[in-house]
Amino acid sequence: MRTAIRLVLFFFTITTLHAQTQVERPRFALEISEDEYPGPHFVIVPEGRQAGGIDSMFFSRETANSEKTQPSAVRLVCKVDGDAVAITATAVFGPFDKTDTGPSLQGHPQQNIGTYSPHLNESIVLREMEQFGLQPWTIKIVNAQMPGPASLPTVNEVPSIQPEILGKDREGYRMALHNLSSRAVTAFLVETSFDHNSNYSESNDRGGLIAPGANHEFRLFCNTSASATSTGIAPDPAPCAFVLKAALFADGSYEGDASAAATLAVGRIAEQFQGRRVRGLIDNILEDSSLDDSSMLARIRSQLSKLSDEPDPAILEQIRLRFPGLPSTAWDSVNSNIRSTFAREKQRTLRALKEFEDSPKQGSMSRSLAQWWSAWERNG
Repeated sequence: MRTAIRLVLFFFTITTLHAQTQVERPRFALEISEDEYPGPHFVIVPEGRQAGGIDSMFFSRETANSEKTQPSAVRLVCKVDGDAVAITATAVFGPFDKTDTGPSLQGHPQQNIGTYSPHLNESIVLREMEQFGLQPWTIKIVNAQMPGPASLPTVNEVPSIQPEILGKDREGYRMALHNLSSRAVTAFLVETSFDHNSNYSESNDRGGLIAPGANHEFRLFCNTSASATSTGIAPDPAPCAFVLKAALFADGSYEGDASAAATLAVGRIAEQFQGRRVRGLIDNILEDSSLDDSSMLARIRSQLSKLSDEPDPAILEQIRLRFPGLPSTAWDSVNSNIRSTFAREKQRTLRALKEFEDSPKQGSMSRSLAQWWSAWERNG
């Protein structure tokens, strides 16, 4: 019996676009169809330097794979090759983390399904999938751009930023934000539907995301197969909309919805706060000359595990002062974000310590814990 692979995208390489960059218009998209599921699934093939011109995606099986002889996912790698699209399909075996696909697939057995090179409007059928007991896919190369004028219901809650729709393709819209102010924009948050269940954000605290008077282009990924009105109720799946909820500026100010602005800022604030706590804890232990590296590692792990994930009153006061208009209903989300950030920073440090522990202890690459920690702090 042939098994269906559910057309759900779990890993999709997207280029991070910096301020003042232009989004290169893609020419091609994959239209992936399977008899078991209604309607095709579209995936844009990136152009030029976007993601190195290569796109990796993983589609999982609809049900858990109890048989090791059957793949748990199909991996596609595609890139533009002149006027064609080069596609390599691979069967992947074994369980993997769908929230962190790339690292969790390292070392997993893989077997080649096939290599293809279709042109625009040409279709291929991946018959080779049948040898793995899978329902074969039909992949057609279609125009990535959608015909007709691009329109999108838009709500702007940030007076200093002017949004512009540049185009529409199979996966969403090409957008531009014009910074009308004399302040650099460091972050923004956009809701991509009127049901408030999906959003997109970008941030750059160090160099600034959008310089004063400059433009920033990005792609808004959303369902382009339906339309919405600003007063309508979104069906399932929710159609596209563009709601610019909030933006943060380099001078510490913000515009837009206070809850959305706090969502943008709280992760970075909590990360910096937890970073100072972790550095202070480790620095104190490293100053104890009576301990060797093994003893220091054991003590650091023990002390890190005791660091509370509960929001510290000092960080809550910092957020309260920066966002005085924050409604009481938003504090549950703020506290949850702080807890998750605190826990993530601890785990990041513990993983780094494990890397040091597994590193060579002899030869030119050998370093003491103190030397390694000093280098890690500089690079982190």
